Amino acid sequence: MKNLALLIIVALSIIGCSKDEGNKFSFELRPIDSAVLPVELKKDSLYELPFNYIRPSTCHIFEGFYYEKNSNVRIIAIKNSVIEQNNCEPATVNPITEILKFIPTTEASYVFKLWKGTDASGADVFEEIEIPVVP
Repeated sequence: MKNLALLIIVALSIIGCSKDEGNKFSFELRPIDSAVLPVELKKDSLYELPFNYIRPSTCHIFEGFYYEKNSNVRIIAIKNSVIEQNNCEPATVNPITEILKFIPTTEASYVFKLWKGTDASGADVFEEIEIPVVP
């Protein structure tokens, strides 16, 4: 019984310890600055597509790609985590290159819509690149 009471006291003291909430962060889409895409694709081949973007600060961390597909249309943007802290510095290395692995699975052309940001009215702006798939 004493062991059980001791175990409960230890468990409650661990649970009751103050918990550091850590850094708060948010997610932000970053526009594609540029990309080097092939002039044609071959079905079922693996492509490593480099996409460049501007990292505004040291608090912006690459989180992956925003990737939306609809038939043979691909919408692509960069996802960043943004750490909310006061000591963020302007990024010293730009542009940043990230690689998207892509395998065309059909013989139809693919349309890549690279998100470039928004215009003055808040509408999304895209650069569209159509790439044919060859047998």
